[in-house]
Amino acid sequence: MRYFLFALLLLPAVSLAAETQAGFPTQAIWISKTTAVAGETLIVSAVVYNGNTSMLKGTLVFTDDTVRIGVRELELPAGESQIHSIEWISEAGEHRLAARIEGTSAALSQTETPSITVIVAEPPPPSGAQQVVSQAAETVGNIASSSLPVVLGVATNIFNAIEPYRQKGVEELKTYVENTRSRRGDSAVGAVAGTSTSNTSGFRDAGTTGSGVAANIAHVAAAAALFVMSSLYLFYPLLALVFLGTLYFLARRIKRPE
Repeated sequence: MRYFLFALLLLPAVSLAAETQAGFPTQAIWISKTTAVAGETLIVSAVVYNGNTSMLKGTLVFTDDTVRIGVRELELPAGESQIHSIEWISEAGEHRLAARIEGTSAALSQTETPSITVIVAEPPPPSGAQQVVSQAAETVGNIASSSLPVVLGVATNIFNAIEPYRQKGVEELKTYVENTRSRRGDSAVGAVAGTSTSNTSGFRDAGTTGSGVAANIAHVAAAAALFVMSSLYLFYPLLALVFLGTLYFLARRIKRPE
């Protein structure tokens, strides 16, 4: 009789244990490093098991002393387990990390994991070399930020002073190229249409030939100059190179007088 009563008392507990087999097993949460330095990115992981006969759906929440540090959605088929992880940027101090399941109506044997304690150390002070590099970078940044408006102002003034002359030069070169092209066309037509010549020996006058070659060279040079001056992206870099080259040449002449 006593054994029968004892079995009746144990029956609800056994039944509940058989029905609630989903949640976290023992030691269900861990971290990629137990000793860390502030600023390091650590991986916090948790395993969830579903021993029920139906799908387990919910939200897996990672916490640091009750503060949420990451969330993962759960869809765990019956009889399966899953590992979920988050990235956590550590801060100096002592932390108690845990995970819990929210937003589910399923019966769970354990809704929250026991917390694990992680102690994160302060970052080490920078070395002497690192301090020098950091100070140098900060100084360069300050100089650049303070001098940038001045440089932009000077560049704008130079552009405003040169640009009208560039545009005027483009117009004059266009006119010159068109005129020389027209003259070359007229001379070619006249040479074909002519029915008589004063050069009875069959050779052109040397002066006429020389002037024609010079005109062709001038036409090609004008067309090339027009191409360069018509483009802002070609004209100003080329002008800067010419200016720097001139300064370099003058500096060498001053250092090494003949």
